Amino acid sequence: MTSRLLVDKIEGKATSGTIQMPAGHVMQTIEGSILTRTATSSTSFVTSGLEATITPASTSNKVLISVAVNGVYSPETDYVVLHIYKNDSNHHSFSTNVGQNGESDSSSVVHFYLDSPSTTSATKYTVYYRSGAGGGIHLNNYGIGGNGSTRSTILLQEIAG
Repeated sequence: MTSRLLVDKIEGKATSGTIQMPAGHVMQTIEGSILTRTATSSTSFVTSGLEATITPASTSNKVLISVAVNGVYSPETDYVVLHIYKNDSNHHSFSTNVGQNGESDSSSVVHFYLDSPSTTSATKYTVYYRSGAGGGIHLNNYGIGGNGSTRSTILLQEIAG
């Protein structure tokens, strides 16, 4: 015999109406994306425009950050450095070796990071990037339709602690 439980809505007994979910449960998912091609030759970090904001329900919850940047380009004498900023402050680095092998190159970069924000305030995560050597680098969002034909995405998932 198979049992089945169907409900339309579950409400907590607390005045806030929230329910304590088991550790590891995904509480919410927020997405941000960009379609435009961006470029810089700056060796200081500049925003890519790829960002999303999440408001955790509990200070013990974590945020899983998933980033997919499509068409990261650098010339043969340069490379791209990517960082995640939290509330406009440098927080976590991830880099790509695109272009460091003596030839111009373009590829996609995927990165995951689990953050412990310890807050219930709105928290913004933004992908910043810079040139490693001052050459012209690009985030192309490149697909079969050319530059700007795909999107780069940042997903924020609140994970119950």
